[in-house]
Amino acid sequence: MSELEVSRTGEAVAAAGGVLERMVRYTIIVGQLSMASVKLLGLSERVRGTYRYVEGCSTSTDRLAEQMASLTVDRDTVGEHHQAAAVMRSVLAAAEAMAADMEDLAGMFQRASDDHRAEYGPVADTAQSMPVPMAEAEFYSNR
Repeated sequence: MSELEVSRTGEAVAAAGGVLERMVRYTIIVGQLSMASVKLLGLSERVRGTYRYVEGCSTSTDRLAEQMASLTVDRDTVGEHHQAAAVMRSVLAAAEAMAADMEDLAGMFQRASDDHRAEYGPVADTAQSMPVPMAEAEFYSNR
């Protein structure tokens, strides 16, 4: 290789480095947005699983209170069990709202990822397939 070819190759590698850095950032951003969506959907499902568990506990507590009442346990104890079950049920609406909000947020992250891919994907594909090194970012900016 002549000195001129080595110099041009070095310049091409340096120029390509900027493109590669941008491509890596683009890929990371799209991946992170998609991963955030998946994690939020998983968290939403865990909240719903906890919701079902608490709902079962409230039903069991009411059933236990009814059994105590049939065994002539004092009214205060029976009432406290019914009250505990009511408290459990009162948080269920908040848990369901939280799970729904997480699903909405997950959808927003996925849409952001899809939008980012739609907006910049063709640019990234073109930059990757260019037969010549891409110019530095300053060249493309508005002056």
